Amino acid sequence: MASASPLKDIDEQYLQCCICMGQLKEPKILPCLHRYCRECLQRIVKKGAKKIECVTCREVHTLPKGGINGLKTDFNTKNIIEFIQLQDSVKVDPLRTCIHCRKKQEASAFCFRCNDFLCETCHAFHASSPMFQDHHPHIFSLSEAKAANLTIQKLSSLKVAPRCQTHLDKLSELCCTTCGNLPICVPCTYGEHRGHNLEEVKSLAKIQREMLKGKMTDLLQYKEKAYSMQVEIKKAKDKLELNVDQESQKLQEQSDREGERIKKEIQDAEKELNTKQGDLEERMEEKTSGRKKELEKEMRESRERYEQACREERQEADLNLRKLQERNNEEKKQLEERLRVLNNEIQELLASIRTQKDENAKKIKELSDHFDSIVKRFENVTATADCILAAQNDWTDVQCIPDVCRAVDLLRKEVKRESPGMGNLSGVKIRELSAGVTVRGKVGISEDVESIIDLHIKESKYITDITSNEDGTIVITGLTSAFQASIAVITKTGGLQQQHIFPDTRGYSARCSFLSQYLIAVIASGHNKIGIYDMRDQSRRFIRLSDVIMNCPTNQQVTSITTDPVNDHIIVGCRSRDVYVFNSKLEHVKTIKLPDVIQQATGIAMYKGNLFVCDFSGTRRAFAVTMKQPASEVKYEFTKPTAGGSNWSPRSVCTGQNGYIYMLWKEGGGRLLIVQYTKDGGQIELEREVDRTHDVIAITAVQTKQGEKLLLLTWGTNKLLRYGLT
Repeated sequence: MASASPLKDIDEQYLQCCICMGQLKEPKILPCLHRYCRECLQRIVKKGAKKIECVTCREVHTLPKGGINGLKTDFNTKNIIEFIQLQDSVKVDPLRTCIHCRKKQEASAFCFRCNDFLCETCHAFHASSPMFQDHHPHIFSLSEAKAANLTIQKLSSLKVAPRCQTHLDKLSELCCTTCGNLPICVPCTYGEHRGHNLEEVKSLAKIQREMLKGKMTDLLQYKEKAYSMQVEIKKAKDKLELNVDQESQKLQEQSDREGERIKKEIQDAEKELNTKQGDLEERMEEKTSGRKKELEKEMRESRERYEQACREERQEADLNLRKLQERNNEEKKQLEERLRVLNNEIQELLASIRTQKDENAKKIKELSDHFDSIVKRFENVTATADCILAAQNDWTDVQCIPDVCRAVDLLRKEVKRESPGMGNLSGVKIRELSAGVTVRGKVGISEDVESIIDLHIKESKYITDITSNEDGTIVITGLTSAFQASIAVITKTGGLQQQHIFPDTRGYSARCSFLSQYLIAVIASGHNKIGIYDMRDQSRRFIRLSDVIMNCPTNQQVTSITTDPVNDHIIVGCRSRDVYVFNSKLEHVKTIKLPDVIQQATGIAMYKGNLFVCDFSGTRRAFAVTMKQPASEVKYEFTKPTAGGSNWSPRSVCTGQNGYIYMLWKEGGGRLLIVQYTKDGGQIELEREVDRTHDVIAITAVQTKQGEKLLLLTWGTNKLLRYGLT
C-alpha cells in the first residue's frame, strides 16, 4: 500500500472486527497486530484476567496494567474509520450546525482542530483568518471527501497532535522514549518525565519509519518460502496417501506369496505322507506275501508262528507309520504356526502403517494450520506496515512502529525456522516380513558388546537418560556440576552436534523422550519441571508441576518420562502412584492412578496404548498397565530374570521397531541383565548379562545403517555400550 494509495483501495476486512464481524469501534491492537473493538475484547476477557488469547492467531499475550483499556489504540485504523463515518454521515444528511455561526445549513468543511463542521461562509473565513492560522492545515473541504483519489497520507496530515495524557488541555510536543514513546507536553519535562530521554517527534518518526522499511525489506525475502510451504504440504499429503496405498498393496502381495508358499509346503507334506504311507503298505504286502509262500508248507504245522510273524511285521509297520504321521503332524503344525505368525505380523505391519498415516496426517494438518497462520500474519503485518508508512503520521508512527517491528522480528524468526522435511511426513516406514517367519527367537541380542562409544559432551558431569527417534537421532540428558539440567544431540559415534543447558532448572535427575521428529520432552526432578526442547532452533519452554496441576502434593517428585506421539501426549511418572499426562502445549490433560501393586514409576515407556512401568525402588517389579482414568489396571506382569538370584529390580525399559520389549534389570549384588520379552509381553525370550564394571542406567533402541541396535547408557563413565539385534 503506497503513500499514494487512495482510501477506496483499503480491503474492508482490514477494518472489520473478527469478533462482532462489524466495522471496528475504538480499535485496540494486540502485540500480534490483530485488532478488535474495545468492547468486544472486554466481553471475551474475564474481569481480572492477566492474559488474552488472540481470536485470529491464538497467540497468548499478557495484558497491560490497565487491562483491555491499557492496550494500544490503533490510531491509523481509527482515523480511517472516522473519516469513512464522516463521509457516510454527510451523504445521509448534508445539513449540519456550523460551529461558528450556529446556523444549520449544508456543511462545506470539517475542521479537525475544532472537531466540528463549517458552513461555506465560515469555511472561507476560517481558512483565511490569521486568528485561525494554526487550524489551516487541519481544515478538510467536504468536496474532497467525494474524490476517489483521497490518500491515507492526506487524511493523516489533517489530524492534530494528541493531547498530553497528564495535562489534557495541552497538545503533545515531545516523545518520552523512556516511557515507550509516550506523547507529552512541555510542562511534563519539568515534572514526572524530568531526566527522561526526550525526542522531537518528527526526527524520531523518521528514524523509526526507516527502521520499519528495512525490516519489511528483509521480511519480504522470506515471502516466497512462507507461501510455497502450503504447496509442499499439499504435495506431502497427496504423497502420503499414495505411499500408504503402495506399501499396503506391497505388503499384501508379499503376504499372499508367503502364504501360498506355506500352503504349498503343507500340501507337499500331506502328499509326501500319502506316498510314504503307500510305500509302507506295499513293502508290508511284499514281505507278508513272500513270507506266506515260504511258510505255506509249514502253515499247517506252524500257523501260530506265521501269525506271530505277521503281527510283528504289522506292529513294525504301524510303528513306522505312527512316527511318520507324528513327524508330518509336527511339520504341519509348525507350518500352520508359521502361517498364524505371518498373519499376525501382517496385521501388526498394517496397523503400523495406519498409525504412521494417522500420525503423519495429524502433523501435516498441524503444519498446514501453522503455515496458514504464518501467511495470515504475513498479510496482516504487511498491510499494517504499509498503512503506517503510507499515513506518514509522526505521532502515530512513534507509538505503533516499535510494536510492528517486534511483530516483524517474531514473524521473520518463525519463517526462517527450518521446516520439517516433507519427505519424512509423506512416507511410512515398515520393516520387511521376517524371512521364513520363524515362530520364536528370530530376533536376538548379540552375545557380546559390539562397541563402546565415548561421549564427548561438555560440562555435563552426570549423564542420566537417553532417547532416540525413528531417524536414528540420539539425545542424551544430564546434569552439570551445578546440577542444572542439560540436553545434547549426539552422532552415532558419540560426537556432539548441539548442546543446551537450562539455567532455570535444578535437580538430581534429567530425563527425556522424543515427542516428534524435532521436539523432545524433558523433566528436571529437583524443581519438578516439565519442558519441551526444539532441536531446530534450540528453543525451550518449561512449566512447574504445581503451576498447572491443582492440589498437587507438595512433596511430589517427577522421576520418569515417556511420550505417546500418536495422541500428542507427554506422560510423566512420579515417586508415587500418580502419572500425569500433558499435551505438546504443556497443558495438563489428565491424572492416572497406578494399580496398588506399584509404588512408584522409576522408568516408563508407551507401547500399543499400554504403559510399561518399572518400579525399581519400591516393589522391584515391572508391569504393563492400561491408561484408564482415573485408575489404571494391570494387563500383565513381566517375568523376572531366571538367572541366579531373585533380588532383581527393573531399571529401564524400551521397545524396538521389531516389536520386542527390552528391559534392563539390576541385581542386589550389582549384576546387570538385558532381557528380551515377547511382543505380546511378559514372557522372556532371552537374557544377556552385561559386564558389571559398567553401571548401566538407561536403555534405548536406535536404527542404524547396519540395522537396529541397543544402546546402554552408563553412569559416571559417560559411555554407550552398543549391542546388535540379530
